[in-house]
Amino acid sequence: MTRPDLQEPRSPRPELQHRDTRLSELPSQPRTGPPPVSRPRPRYAQRSLIVGVLFAFCLVFWTIQLFVLMTALDAALGGERALLWPSAISSLLLAALTVWLVRLIPQEPRTGG
Repeated sequence: MTRPDLQEPRSPRPELQHRDTRLSELPSQPRTGPPPVSRPRPRYAQRSLIVGVLFAFCLVFWTIQLFVLMTALDAALGGERALLWPSAISSLLLAALTVWLVRLIPQEPRTGG
């Protein structure tokens, strides 16, 4: 039977968790300061909100790109060739922006086989 007065007092704060020393660190040069903290992965609700916002922006950019395409086709059929290059450049910029936004979608780690 252990006596309660001999047990170590427990701290109200949780124990700090940190990584081991880096392989590149030399023992003669110990790391000072707080331990490095890795960013936690977003939870399901946060991830679904991020994906929804990114898809909403993609939908808006695709709609604007479709409008630019319709305007360029209308101008080309009407004989106004001056509008074709600016619309092609803006369409390419919108496509690049959309691809960049799609690449920002966080990836889920693969689990299992």
